[in-house]
Parts: sequence; C-alpha cells; structure tokens
Amino acid sequence: MIFPKAKKIAKELEWHTTENGVFGLYKGYFFNVSDASLLSNPQYKYVVATIDILTDEQKVQIKAELEANKKVLKFSNYEVGDNSIFFQFVENMTFTKIKTVYSLFDFLVTLFKKLNIPEQSKCHNCGTKENLDYYDLNNSGILLCNTCFREIENNHYKIEREKYAESKNYLTGFFGSILFSFLGIIAWVLVAVYLDRLASAMALIIAYLGIKGYQFFKGRQGKLTKYIIVLSNILCIVIANIATIIVMLINEGLTINQSFAELQANEIAQDLIYKNTMISFILAFFVWIWLLFLLKDKKMTVKLANKLER
Repeated sequence: MIFPKAKKIAKELEWHTTENGVFGLYKGYFFNVSDASLLSNPQYKYVVATIDILTDEQKVQIKAELEANKKVLKFSNYEVGDNSIFFQFVENMTFTKIKTVYSLFDFLVTLFKKLNIPEQSKCHNCGTKENLDYYDLNNSGILLCNTCFREIENNHYKIEREKYAESKNYLTGFFGSILFSFLGIIAWVLVAVYLDRLASAMALIIAYLGIKGYQFFKGRQGKLTKYIIVLSNILCIVIANIATIIVMLINEGLTINQSFAELQANEIAQDLIYKNTMISFILAFFVWIWLLFLLKDKKMTVKLANKLER
C-alpha cells in the first residue's frame, strides 16, 4: 500500500511505484520513499538514497554532516551503507511532512555534489546510460539497462527453480517440524513439573520451532505448507500436555503403564489436560494467524515499474 504523501511526491516528480513505495530521480540522484507496514509499531516513513560505492573517507564525512544536521532534517535514525543511505522518520504523535522529505533530498543532493559523488541517472548494475528503464526489484526501485534486466531476471528464475528443486516433500517438512518441536515439548514438561509453573505459554515456542523445523528440513513450499505446520503444532501441543500429566503421575509413584491407565480413567486428569490444551491453543492461535494469513513465500522478482502521472 502506498500512503498518500508518498503518492503525492511521486506525482509531483513523475516517479514510479513499487507495491509499497515510490522512487525515482531528484536532481540527478536516486531515491526510494516508502512507509512501514500498517502493523508496525511505531509507524515510520523511510527514505533510501542510492549512490555509488563510498570510500571510507566519504562515509566519515557523510556521517559527520548528518549528525550535525539531524535536528534540522528531523529524521529519527540513519544508516550509511556501502552504496546507499537509509533514513527513518518515526511517526509517534505527528506525521512526516512532505517538505521535510524534500528538505532531506535537497540536503543530500548538495552534500553528494560537495563530495563528488556521481549522479545516478545510469544503470545501477553496470553504469551504462543506454536503454534504461525503471524497475521494481523485490519491491525496491532501481534503474537498469535492458541487458542487466534480462540477466537479473534469468538469475531470479534460476534461484527460484533451484529452491523448489531442493525442496523434498510435505512429509519431510512435517517430520522436521515435529522433530524441532520436541525440544519445546521437553522444555514444556520441565517447566511444568519441576518449576511448578503453567507451561501453556510454551505453545508459542512450539509454534515457532515447528516453522523452523519445516524450513530446516526443506519441506515443500506450496499451498499446503502452512496447514501442515499448524497440524504439527496442534499434535505437539497435545503431546506436551499429555506428557506433562504422565510425568506428574510418575513423580507421584505410579509406573508408566499405571499413569496411562490413570489418565484414561481419571476425570480430573482429563479435565486438566483439556483446560491446559485449550489455553495452549489460544496462545498459539496468534502465531497461526500470522502463519496462515500474513506469512507469504517471498519470491525474487524484477519487473517494469508503473509510473504515477500528475
């Protein structure tokens, strides 16, 4: 989602868009402007300036200038990379004004010229100024020539193909999810039995371990992936609650066989398992919501960017 102020900047400068932001040239230098996700807390706007590889001396000078003008430019945080500078404007009580963004643009353009940092109206991959176009590269704006675009596109296709070729199948991922989750089950039982604490909160850990186990064992990435991980989480949470009661009964002097028999006949034990399991499901539910609705398989993409007209 592109927020109104970013969209207004793009229209004024005839910039292009990605899914969540806008980008283009300003006085010869290249910028991306975007807002954080609506789920971010606090909200913030960010600006990224793309430049040539900086020398150590240039980095020191840029940092000194930014520190000296931080209050005037009103940004919250910044980070100087090898060929980019990232700025964050945290929006706790007030929103970032458009003129604040333009002030940063102008300040950086002046600073870049002072430090002899070249303009960026060229391919950001090979440096040519021929056959250029604006592209959306993994939701970030970039200038590329036709040759570099084709090269990056082919590399992305190869990476995606290899990723799915390395993936084994759903069953392998399911077993990996279960295996990793057993670490959470062990911790669950130890906390409940030996620390005498309600361990249902460990459901969050089991949910997390289930995701990591599936990924570590390279389970197949497909439509069923999310549901298989949730299924393994449910199974492991039930096992953890049953195992906790069994260990408690064994500590009371019963054998394993007697503990299982008691579990089947004792309504108090059954009710305790049921209540703890429900609490566990409620806690894990938030992870499942994220997994089912918000977690997406991030594919590497490069495509022509759309332009916002005035």
